Amino acid sequence: MRRLAITLLAGFVLVSISTHDTIHAQEISPSFIVGGGLGIPIDAEGINNGPAIRGGVSVPVYRNLHAVLEGHYSKYSPDDSELPQGVSADVKLAGANLGVMLRSSTTPISVYGQGGIGLTRGEGKVSGSLLGETISISDTETVFSFTVGGGVHIPINPSIGIAVDARYSHAATEGEATKWMPITASIVFSL
Repeated sequence: MRRLAITLLAGFVLVSISTHDTIHAQEISPSFIVGGGLGIPIDAEGINNGPAIRGGVSVPVYRNLHAVLEGHYSKYSPDDSELPQGVSADVKLAGANLGVMLRSSTTPISVYGQGGIGLTRGEGKVSGSLLGETISISDTETVFSFTVGGGVHIPINPSIGIAVDARYSHAATEGEATKWMPITASIVFSL
């Protein structure tokens, strides 16, 4: 896991260094993305939709190709009807991805596709009362993950825009892979 994180970071640094002249020649600056929306679990019967949050930075590499580094967070819980009385449970997924984004030319609205690889930390927690005592059990796992999706970017002015996107996210958790689809709306700040 540590080796993968170091490799991803080294790749990002190399892309940043190799594109330094290209970015300055085009006079294009990075964009910062902050947003949230709905996370939909895939192939997980009895699990409710939950909040999805994302944030990151996009750096132009060449023309409409951008390097993207971003973080994500989602939280899901089972239907109350699936749990015994007085028991609560949830699953939290948090991680970071390094990837690429290919955007169409801005003609007021641009369309983009994006994909990346990274690490996701899943934490499952169950708690309840037994004989007057509160008992809580949790388990965590950090695994390789990838994401792929697309969306639209609508500029409001030269420095601020709105992005709406949907993605398929896949984490290689033990046993069966964890899959979910965040649908988010984000504010994009360009320098």
